[in-house]
Amino acid sequence: MRERPCRRVTFALVGSMLALGLACGGSQAAAPPASSAEAAPAAVAGAATSGPDRSALPEPGPPATWAPPAPSSWKLGPSSRVLYRKYGNVPLVSLQLVIPRGAETDPAGRDGLTSVMADLLDEGAGQLDALALSERLQALATDLRIAATTDSVLIGMQMIAENFGPSIDLLADVVRRPKLDEKEFQRRKAQLIAQAIAGEADPHYGRRTAMMRALFGKGYAGAVPTGTRDTLEAISYADVKAHYKRVMVGEGATFVVTGGIEQDVVAENLKRGFGDWAGQPTVAPRALAPAAGAGKLYFVNYPGAAQSVVGLVRRAPGADAEDLFPSTIFNRSFGEAFTSRVNLNLRESKGYTYGAVSLFQRFRQVGFFGIFSDVRSDVTRQSLDEILHELSDICGAKPLSVQERDDSVGGLLLGYPATFESIELLGSRFAQIPIYNRPLDWFERWPSRVAAVSLDQANQAARSYCQRSEYAMVVAGDAAKVVPTLDGIGFDLVKVDPRGQPL
Repeated sequence: MRERPCRRVTFALVGSMLALGLACGGSQAAAPPASSAEAAPAAVAGAATSGPDRSALPEPGPPATWAPPAPSSWKLGPSSRVLYRKYGNVPLVSLQLVIPRGAETDPAGRDGLTSVMADLLDEGAGQLDALALSERLQALATDLRIAATTDSVLIGMQMIAENFGPSIDLLADVVRRPKLDEKEFQRRKAQLIAQAIAGEADPHYGRRTAMMRALFGKGYAGAVPTGTRDTLEAISYADVKAHYKRVMVGEGATFVVTGGIEQDVVAENLKRGFGDWAGQPTVAPRALAPAAGAGKLYFVNYPGAAQSVVGLVRRAPGADAEDLFPSTIFNRSFGEAFTSRVNLNLRESKGYTYGAVSLFQRFRQVGFFGIFSDVRSDVTRQSLDEILHELSDICGAKPLSVQERDDSVGGLLLGYPATFESIELLGSRFAQIPIYNRPLDWFERWPSRVAAVSLDQANQAARSYCQRSEYAMVVAGDAAKVVPTLDGIGFDLVKVDPRGQPL
């Protein structure tokens, strides 16, 4: 995909300040006081009785409960739909096209095929070659981004409302009439392989590939969506053209449109570009492989590394997890917030790292829970021991407290509006509705469902993730410094290369 200059459109609102004067009394002017000296005590006394009470610290009010209204929805053509929400009066528009088929459809040994196919969509489309298409998008001040994730292909456009129609025409060419030129394929393939090779030098890349193999093997979610140099090398031009026909069809596609544009304009232009878009996909996701990494420590050697990039990971339910909201509260207190247990331990108390975090990653079929940090090489073992100690504590001597539960709920609710603060963010959030088969009011109901989680429910969720035997460890660092310190840690050592392959 060609890199294009970043385009930003800024609309400044210039306002004027109006001074409002307040007068007391009726139609006749009140008699002035005998003197200013006589009036002063009365004014001071009035201020003292009507002003704020400063004798004690103010009490915080209830947590914010703002939520975005649900988008409206309608069917488009034989098998697609539109989600729409007008967002203010600024004439900017975000469009997200969600194709609910992603890297999980890559054939075995060809990890990255969906990503390569998506990358070629804007390398020429319709009557325009790659350069002409780029110039046309720039002339419209439209930003086009395409990416393949585990569960979807996402095609995003950020544009000016008045250029919505011609931008949709270009989108229809990109999606439905891409050139998929062989020379462009060979050029981009070489670049992507070079990027993958360069990525192997980053310990975070090594940790990621080893972690996904440990969690999911070669089944669903086990591959890096962008592929490795080996799998990219195996992809042919014929593979890309055939995969496009299997994946890029209208069945299940969703257009998410947000911003300062009217619904009738959206409906008219999308109908013109995609009203007859049809077709059934002929791909299926990979099967979920049995978990095989529990109890193992996967080590990726980076000689001379001053830090170790570490992770403790285990499988978790996917996007439809029954404990989704209780586990969200548990995770916030355990490792997501700056004041969480893991970060306060490793960063503030021990000084092993600049930061440590825990998170849930939810895919459509499955997910994982992980605790991650970049720590000094000389304290790698101590850091891993402290992480294990925190897991043991939360299910034993130190379950979540009332204060931790309340702080987690309050922090999540107070931060929630910021995740929708721009037109693009709102569109990206609403794009999760079709990816994970959420109801339309999912984000509208999210705050009340978070607030409803009790302390007992949060602690019950925490206890689901305390079993040490269900975790795998992943360390990317200097083997000469770190491996000798790992004796007795209780995990079987498995050495792998930066592509996740056993040595």
